[in-house]
Amino acid sequence: MATRDAVFLAGGKWYDVETGRRDGDVSLASNVNLPAATISVSDSIKLFASKNLTQYDMVYLLGGHTVGVASCSLFKDRIYNFNKTGGPDPSMSQWLLAELKDKCPRISLIFDNTYPLDVKTPSLVDNSYFQEIKKGNGVLQIDQQIALDELTKNIVDDIVNDPDFYTKFGEAMMKLGRVEVLIDGQGEVRKSCKVVNKKPFIFGGLN
Repeated sequence: MATRDAVFLAGGKWYDVETGRRDGDVSLASNVNLPAATISVSDSIKLFASKNLTQYDMVYLLGGHTVGVASCSLFKDRIYNFNKTGGPDPSMSQWLLAELKDKCPRISLIFDNTYPLDVKTPSLVDNSYFQEIKKGNGVLQIDQQIALDELTKNIVDDIVNDPDFYTKFGEAMMKLGRVEVLIDGQGEVRKSCKVVNKKPFIFGGLN
């Protein structure tokens, strides 16, 4: 619901979400398994398929990159040493390459800078992310590749020409909400979203 509300407030359309999911009672960073920014399109499709999501769902969900930023460390290799070639990713536009070199110097001793994933309207939910990756302005490697790969480029083309991107994005988000739902007494309903509930202390060995 928080994501849906944020999408709406950022200019997207309201879409329905299903409620009733239980929260997990374990939250460990080591359990998180997110795909790397350098994942191939085919491997990404396989990963989404393992969660019962199609390649169409995958492309629409990557459209969530219409807002937000990424740290330079996630894509610096595309600027300076793509695939260990000592040069930039040739699929990147010259405009974006100049931008990223300015924002992400080869050596930074201070902190890891960030750059918007949607270079045109980074604070709005719209289909400009797809328009920009068609121009070679995809910041992450996977973003750029879905506009080039035979498995997904036609989907990207359809979205570029689709004024109703929001509806299908909402449908994909609803399907994502059905992934690995806890059933049969698993999990809990948290009293506070940010922490698991405290378990009651049970004394043992007393009559």
